[in-house]
Amino acid sequence: MSCERSIVTLGNERVMKFKCDNCQKGASVEKSIDCMHGVLEALIADPDVDVIVLAEVYEHEYSGSGLEALKEIAEILKENRCWALAHLTPDDCRRCEAARKGQLEQALDALSHDPASGLRKLREFSHEMTSRSKRGAKKCKACRAEFLKDTLEPIIISLERSTLLRGGKGREGYAEILQPLARPCFLTSRLRMEPPSGCELIDAYEVGGSEVRIYRLTEQLQNLYFLIPPEYHLPHDHVQLLQRARQLMLEHIPALDPNPLRAREQIKRLNEDLMAKLVVGDRLQISRQEVTWLAEHLARFTAGFGLLEALLADTRVQDIYVDAPVGKTPVHICHRDHDECLTNIFLTPDDAESLISRFRAISGRPFSEADPVLDLNLKDVRVAAIGHPLSPAGLAFALRRHKPTPWTLPQFIHAKFLTPYAAGLLSLLVDAQASLLVTGSRGAGKTSLLGALMLELLPKFRIITIEDTRELPIEQFCDLGFKVQALQVQSAISGTAAELGADDALRAALRLGESVLVVGEVRGEEAKTLYEAMRVGAAGNSVMGTIHGATARDVFERVVYDLGIPPSSFKATDAIIVAAPIRLRGSAARVRRLVQITEVRKGWRKDPAAEEGFENLMYYDRAADELRPTRVLHTQRSELIASIARKWGTTPREVMGNLEFRAKIHEALVDAAKQLNKPEMLEADFVVRSNLAWHALFEEQLRHGRVNYPKLFRGWRAWLLRSTRNQEV
Repeated sequence: MSCERSIVTLGNERVMKFKCDNCQKGASVEKSIDCMHGVLEALIADPDVDVIVLAEVYEHEYSGSGLEALKEIAEILKENRCWALAHLTPDDCRRCEAARKGQLEQALDALSHDPASGLRKLREFSHEMTSRSKRGAKKCKACRAEFLKDTLEPIIISLERSTLLRGGKGREGYAEILQPLARPCFLTSRLRMEPPSGCELIDAYEVGGSEVRIYRLTEQLQNLYFLIPPEYHLPHDHVQLLQRARQLMLEHIPALDPNPLRAREQIKRLNEDLMAKLVVGDRLQISRQEVTWLAEHLARFTAGFGLLEALLADTRVQDIYVDAPVGKTPVHICHRDHDECLTNIFLTPDDAESLISRFRAISGRPFSEADPVLDLNLKDVRVAAIGHPLSPAGLAFALRRHKPTPWTLPQFIHAKFLTPYAAGLLSLLVDAQASLLVTGSRGAGKTSLLGALMLELLPKFRIITIEDTRELPIEQFCDLGFKVQALQVQSAISGTAAELGADDALRAALRLGESVLVVGEVRGEEAKTLYEAMRVGAAGNSVMGTIHGATARDVFERVVYDLGIPPSSFKATDAIIVAAPIRLRGSAARVRRLVQITEVRKGWRKDPAAEEGFENLMYYDRAADELRPTRVLHTQRSELIASIARKWGTTPREVMGNLEFRAKIHEALVDAAKQLNKPEMLEADFVVRSNLAWHALFEEQLRHGRVNYPKLFRGWRAWLLRSTRNQEV
């Protein structure tokens, strides 16, 4: 291999880069004996490098343990070319020196092109010398035995112990050991294209042209999300066209819209025009549809979010994490079906800088050492970025996906997050205008559950939401017919002076008239205003919000001791709903579960954190992995149920009948969706229609006297059958 090579320094890494533009050998150490030879010879001359890159239409990058394996072979070659050839025969007899030198040089030359082949030749040479050492003159036997012991066997042993040849897999094992990161030349991100040895394929599917494989990494007790995007299957002429178009675009790029999303569309059109001219001018066998497709993909990697877009296209990917220092560790994700996973994707520092520039432009917020935190929303994705000095190792990102449609209680039942009975209780509390706090750790599902509770309201009620970073699917609620006024306030960590604080927004919301009040996160000064509104009923209807905490008592301590709310005001909370990630029986995998529904009793005399302050209505049975009702709820001794009965002018028994009816509705809806294989029946649109249907039947019965719940359920069931028969789902 005679390709030109150069040394560049990128950050703290010394990179040896081979220019392979006109090379026909494939620019791959593991596949080409010429590339192997060129790289090993370069490492003999200059071993002090951290990365080796072979750059042709595709770039192959070698680093880490793979590069160390190559350095081992280069060191063996260097040492034995010098010292092994210097001691071929005794000084007083050089009769066999020329023959041995020729054979050894041939073996070492083979070793530099294909280490497995070189080892095989050395073994054959050793076998020949062993056979010959058993015959001939005594002096010759001794000479051959000495040559075997002092020269051939040490070389063979060192090669057999080397990382590249250990295990005897030969050339077939090179890619597995070297694990190069490959990419088309127009990309900056890199992919590991070979899964680790010993992993188990447990899932595979396709998303937007990308192939996804999920492997179980048994020794690491986690999974690998292995992505093969369509760009890595492109024909050679397509990649060349993309590279030429990219170069022309960089040379003649016009003024672009300052909004990155609109600029991307401009670049896509420019790419399409440039490629069309190249295809027509050079008479390339590439169709118009292919040019349009290629232009979209080039825009993704020049003005979009690169390989992150392939991850975001997969709706099963819930969270994406890029940790500092970027490039040292792979991107990792949280997968809906496979929990936390490593990926085979490695972003580069250039990728990170491009991303933060686009995030900053889209958000319109500053990001610098003085403001090292950035929060923004990209449609249904929340982005959080941090930089120096908050992150000493540099830029880092977290992208958290919001479900494109609101979660519903039936969907939570289907996911085993809660039971039908729990869904019935929560639906009842929302309809009864109770003041609810949803609590749990980060990622427990608090905001998703809050959205599902909002769907249990009738669309006739006006809702005001207050959030610092928009996570509730407000637009979808409006599309479903809900009347929602959203207020966005200053972020707790990355706000600007132009934005109002949560306390100011809350006061404004209370002046907007009677509405259900939903607070995305209760965490600061707004808590005082919120509890005042709850206590005096100024909010008009129910109040719901989320707050961090592991139990109901944790919520009390946070609200009273950390946020300074008097215990007497805390009584305005009717119920606390606790969600948590659970490791069933100590498993490394986590599942999300609702673990507690607790009423806040109103008649405590001392400390509400004592036993008399709280009463569990439902608790999580870990052995059964199920939320179960307590005796307090079963025996109708709940203060909250009694309070609802007084508010509705009925009896606790009648309220419990209402609860059980709602539970039966939710369970029947989930069962029907499973039987008909129609998961869309659990989506927000159908759930809202279902709620409206049974509420209408309920109101009709009320006008004619007492509600008959069995008859009411039969009426709703008839509606369900009509809806599914008429394909209204």
